[in-house]
Amino acid sequence: MEQFEKEEEAKKTGKFQWFLFVVFIPLLFTISVVLLILTFSGINVFEQGKKYASQLPFVSQWIEGTEANEKKKLQEQIVELKATIVEKEKQLKRANDAIKEKEAEIDALKQEIARLQMEKEQAQQPTTPSTEQTDATRVDVVKMYETMSPKKAAEIIPQMSDQEAVHLLSKLKADKVAAILEKMDAQNAAKYTSLLAKKANN
Repeated sequence: MEQFEKEEEAKKTGKFQWFLFVVFIPLLFTISVVLLILTFSGINVFEQGKKYASQLPFVSQWIEGTEANEKKKLQEQIVELKATIVEKEKQLKRANDAIKEKEAEIDALKQEIARLQMEKEQAQQPTTPSTEQTDATRVDVVKMYETMSPKKAAEIIPQMSDQEAVHLLSKLKADKVAAILEKMDAQNAAKYTSLLAKKANN
């Protein structure tokens, strides 16, 4: 009896070894070689396998479920990224607005410095300056206002006396004067237009 069991066990072991060496290992080797050949040929074996597997009933359901989960995750990531982008754009807009405000403040301070410097220079000049010095100063002031933005000039000029303002405006180019008057309120624009007209007629 014991000998019979040993023989049965030996037969089972022999069959398993035969299957292993004759079927399984050659099959595994063949599959590996085929995969290598197809890969070097430029064929995506896994994509093709997925394509054919999706046609099988149970496998296709599993694949579709996996793809649905992946699509859902991607959509959630897209929504999160869009929200992040919107928030960053808001932050950037706030930063740009703050920069513009600071630039406007800097421009106003520069203009104030220029005005004070001009007043200081005028105060330091002799009481009876020569005609050449006066003309040179006026030319410098005219050049300064030519390069100044119309908005800033429109803010500063009403602070001058009417005589100084009209004299300055009459020295500027016509298109520059028009741009400055456009930036003034209606009352000041009308006043300086009238004064310029009177000066032109005299």
